[in-house]
Amino acid sequence: MDSDYQTDKVWLPNVQRKLYQWSLANPEGQYRDLWNWVTNLHNLRYAWRTVAANKGKRTPGIDGKTVRSIQQGLGEAMFLERLRQELRCRRYTPSPSRRKLIPKPGRPGEFRPLGIPTVKGRVVQCAIKQIMEPLFEARFWHVSYGFRPGRGCHGALEHIRMAMRPRAKAEDGKRHALPYQWVIEGDIKGCFDNIDHHHLMDRVRKRVGDRKVNHTIKQFLKAGVLSDEQFLRTESGTPQGGIISPLLANIALSVIEERYERWVNHQQKLRPHRTCDGIKAAMNIRMSDGKAGRPVFLPIRYADDFIVLVSGTLEDACKEKQALEEFLKDKTGLRLSPEKTHITSVEDGFNFLGHRVRMRWDERYGFTPRVEIPKAKVLDIRYRIKHITSRSNVLLSLPAILHMINPILRGWGNFYRFCTGAKRILSSIDWYVRDRLWRWMQKKHPKAGAHDLAHLCILRETQLFHMGQLRVQRFQRGWMQTPDFAIITGEPDA
Repeated sequence: MDSDYQTDKVWLPNVQRKLYQWSLANPEGQYRDLWNWVTNLHNLRYAWRTVAANKGKRTPGIDGKTVRSIQQGLGEAMFLERLRQELRCRRYTPSPSRRKLIPKPGRPGEFRPLGIPTVKGRVVQCAIKQIMEPLFEARFWHVSYGFRPGRGCHGALEHIRMAMRPRAKAEDGKRHALPYQWVIEGDIKGCFDNIDHHHLMDRVRKRVGDRKVNHTIKQFLKAGVLSDEQFLRTESGTPQGGIISPLLANIALSVIEERYERWVNHQQKLRPHRTCDGIKAAMNIRMSDGKAGRPVFLPIRYADDFIVLVSGTLEDACKEKQALEEFLKDKTGLRLSPEKTHITSVEDGFNFLGHRVRMRWDERYGFTPRVEIPKAKVLDIRYRIKHITSRSNVLLSLPAILHMINPILRGWGNFYRFCTGAKRILSSIDWYVRDRLWRWMQKKHPKAGAHDLAHLCILRETQLFHMGQLRVQRFQRGWMQTPDFAIITGEPDA
């Protein structure tokens, strides 16, 4: 099977590259012959490997089968061959997902419904996603992040920081004028559960003209869920937990960027022999509209979280917020949460993707945009460390405590090491952790002296992770990984 896998690793990127290049060259075209590629054994084998490498391989669907049970029973080769025949003969019908409630981190008592498909369903979804993704990646815009290969939250935050940076200098050399004065903080209410299937499939059909692929996608959307042995129909939304759901959500939510095409990716009508850089044209339009006193809007979206930077008055921002609510309801069936959708002054700052974005005034340079660590996040990690090192855990060993603390410190530090002032905050948390560990050791060994406690801390197999030793620097957008199928075209932001 290893030789087959090496062949699959060559076959799939070649097909994806072909689809990506075709989609770039045909912005309005439909690709009609996808089913043969979806059901190709190379594609199904690669999809199986992807599913088998995921941590969820141990989690069964409603049929009770896991990756291991299939390998020990039918075998991988026979399973894929039978699945291929089912797909080609149109006998395959997706099974309902098994619903499981997952606690929301940091929100006690709140749960997120997760739909767990069968292993067979995961393989089919992955096979479709592998073929569909290049077609849509070529048309997604550069202001869209999340649910996309190589485009994470740090890239979105750096995009915001660069967009908010004042460019024009006054006579004193300082940057006084803010390019954007207001920000609309958008929060979609129950995004995954409320996407309208009709509108979503209309957008899918604009690029995918293969009826068999579209029919299978619609079957997955309508498959329903099984919750506590009760079948629930799914009339709207994409099932959370499905492999293809993030791509479908991005397809539906890309209408947000399209609404602001004039200021994001303006495609001018030119003669056939001339080309147009839509991003550069949009940048020039933003500058000219700003100088003319016309409102300018720039959206930046990460999955279902987005902001719209507004250059104009507060009245312009309020009108756009109202218009955006009606636009989303009409195009996708989604609604903005009235409690969480705000209009904020850029000078006051706003929270986005767990970070604090604000403008700082400097006497030498003027306004400077900063991406900072929110105080609430610092208090949260201190509380978690305090809970682990409390008196209730004195019966645990020191290595056991360190095994609980180190993953928290490593993940938190790597997530926030690109923020302004991160070095000072990471070092202060390191001091707090050491202080809490010392207090915990005193509770565990109340009769031991300071010298004995220090000796116990030194002679340990597991070392404490120090966040202060992480390299702190500004995130570079050039670090975002380009998908393999897009490398040959030289289109890193496609």
